Amino acid sequence: MPRTKIASVLGERAFLTGMFVDALGNGLYVPLTLLFIHEVTGLPATTVGLGVTAAATVALAANPVAGALIDRFDARSVLVGTYVLRAVAFGAYPFVGGFPALIAVAALVSIGERAYYPASAGYVAALAEGAGRDRLYALMATARNVAFGLGGLLSAGAVSLAGHTGYTLVAAVNAASFVVAAVCLLRSGAPARTARERGAHGGYRRVMADRPFMALVGAEQAFTLVHMILPVALPVYAVTVLGASPGLLGLLYALNTFLVAVGQVPVRRLQQAARRTHALALGGAVLIAACAAYAAVALLPAGLPRTLGLVAATLVLTAGELLHATPSWALAAAAAPAALRGRYLAVYQLTWAVAAVVAPAGFSVLLEESAPALWLTLGALAGVAAGVVVRLARRLPADAVAAPVPRPRTEPQTRAEPQPGT
Repeated sequence: MPRTKIASVLGERAFLTGMFVDALGNGLYVPLTLLFIHEVTGLPATTVGLGVTAAATVALAANPVAGALIDRFDARSVLVGTYVLRAVAFGAYPFVGGFPALIAVAALVSIGERAYYPASAGYVAALAEGAGRDRLYALMATARNVAFGLGGLLSAGAVSLAGHTGYTLVAAVNAASFVVAAVCLLRSGAPARTARERGAHGGYRRVMADRPFMALVGAEQAFTLVHMILPVALPVYAVTVLGASPGLLGLLYALNTFLVAVGQVPVRRLQQAARRTHALALGGAVLIAACAAYAAVALLPAGLPRTLGLVAATLVLTAGELLHATPSWALAAAAAPAALRGRYLAVYQLTWAVAAVVAPAGFSVLLEESAPALWLTLGALAGVAAGVVVRLARRLPADAVAAPVPRPRTEPQTRAEPQPGT
C-alpha cells in the first residue's frame, strides 16, 4: 500500500476514534444539560437557564470565525482547538460559583460546539474525496450516534449510583474525553494542503455571492427545521396534544438514535449511485411523509393506537434523516472551493444554530394556533427544499452533484504485462 494511502487510512482511524470518544463524553452531559450545570455549580435553575442562553447567543459568532480560521490554518488545528476549549470548560465547571463565571465557562462550551461542526466537516473533506468522503461522513455519524447513546446510559448510571458526586464525575470524564479526542487527532498527522487549498481570496463576500451555494444553504435551513421535530416539536405535541406518556419520548429518542447509528452506512451504500441532489430530494419526500404521519396520529384512538402511530411516524422520520444526512454534508463540502471550504461550511453549518434559535418559539406559536398548522408548515418546508435541490443539480459543480463510485479492487499482477508496440 502506498505511503500516502497508509497515512490517509491512519488519519481516518484516528479521526473516527476521536469522534467516538468526543461523542461518548457528550452523551454523558447533553441529556442532563441544565440539571447537570445546576447540580455541579449549585446555582439556581433560573440562573443556569439564563446563563446558558446568554452563552449560546455569544457563541453564534464562533461559527464564522471558525470558518476563517480553517481557511487560514487547517481544519484539524481548529478541531483540536474546539476540544481544548471544552476540556478546559468542563474541568472548570465544578469551580463555578457565580453568574459571570457561569457565562464564561458555558460560553467556552458553546463556542467549542459551534466551531466543531465546520471544523469536523472540513477535516473529513481534507481526508477523503468523492465517494470516499460520503463513506467517511457516514462512518462519522455512526460512531457519534453509537457513542452518544452509550454515553447517555453511562450518565444515567453515574447519577443513579453516585448522586451529586455523579454529576462531578460526569464533568471530569467529559473533560478527559475531549483531551483524548485531541490527542487522537494530533497523532493522526495533518493532511497536506495543496496549492488550491491555500491563498483564499474574497472571504465571506465570495460565499454570499455564490448564488447556487446560497440556494443550497436555504434548502438546508428548511431541512434542519424539520430535523428539529424530535427534540423540540414532538415532546410538546405528544404530551399536550396527544396525551402520550412522557416516558414514551425517551423510547422514541432511543429508537431514533439506534436506527441512525446502524442505518447510516447501509443507506449510504444504497445512495452512492444516485446524484447527491436527488438523494437529498428523496429524503425531503420521506420527511413530508413523516409530517403527514405525525398529523394523522391525532386521528387515532387514545392509548395503544396512538402509541403505535407515534412509533411508526418516528420510524418514517428516522428514514428521512438517514437519507438526508450524508449527501447533505458531502454535497456542501464538494461544492465549496477548496481555498474557502472553511467559510463555505461555516455558513452551511450555521443553519443548525439558526434552527436551534427559531424552532422552540416558532413551533410553540404554530402549536398554539393548531397542531395541523405545525405539520403543514414543516411538510411545506421539506417540499420546497426538495424542489430547490433538484433544480440545483444543473447549477452546482458536476463533481459535487455526482460523486464517483469507487471501483472494485483488483488483484495485483504478478508479472509485467506486454506493452503495446513492444
